[in-house]
Order: sequence, then structure tokens, then C-alpha cells
Amino acid sequence: MDLLQFVLNFKGTPPWLNSTAITTLTDRWRPETHSFHLALGEMTVTLEDIAMISGLPIEGRALTGKVKSEGWRQRVAGLVGVEPPPWIHETKKDPRPSGVLFSWLQEHFYECPENASPAIVERYARAYL
Repeated sequence: MDLLQFVLNFKGTPPWLNSTAITTLTDRWRPETHSFHLALGEMTVTLEDIAMISGLPIEGRALTGKVKSEGWRQRVAGLVGVEPPPWIHETKKDPRPSGVLFSWLQEHFYECPENASPAIVERYARAYL
């Protein structure tokens, strides 16, 4: 997902990831309750948990980037390979001046093809996120 460059902007070195812990947690995740089901009970993920797993710092002020609505369709196309259509209803205001509709995502990325290349799988993963 190209997050390594994002992490390197803050840390300078790649984070240490415990792949065994990540795999174990993935196996025990229950999306219906948004929690992990462990032998000792349920566990909810906190911001501190994510910081420990990813190695990202959580202290200090929040970091947000400037959001520009100009050219957002082209940015979406660069990330997922399909450009959302322009708004065509002249009598109604565009409901999404800077984002895609969920129905559009479902239409184009509902199910990843079985024998998809790694690049196509990455596009579907980006659309899912």
C-alpha cells in the first residue's frame, strides 16, 4: 500500500513488525464485533495497540494534510486504475465534490478476479481501504 514512505517521513527507519503477532491477530479478528477473540476473552484494538504494531508515533499534534478537491478523480484513477465519472446532473449539486460514492466502489471493486496480477490485487486492496 506504499505506506513505508509515509512511516519513513516520521521515523527515518522502517518499523519493526512482528509478523507472527500480526498473523495471529488476523486469524482471531471478528469483523462482526470489531474485536479480537482470544482464549482469555475479547480484545478491542486501541490507538496504542496500532502504534506498537506499526511502529508509528502517536505523541504530539495530529498530522493532517491539505485536502484539495481539484483533480481528485485523476488521483483516484492513479490509485485504483479507474476514474470516477464526472457529475452529469445539471439541475442537482454534485453530492461528492471530492470523493467517490460507495455504490461506485462496489460496482467496480466488489470482488477481485481469482487469477489477478499483483498490481490488480493492490488496486482492489486500495479501493477496499
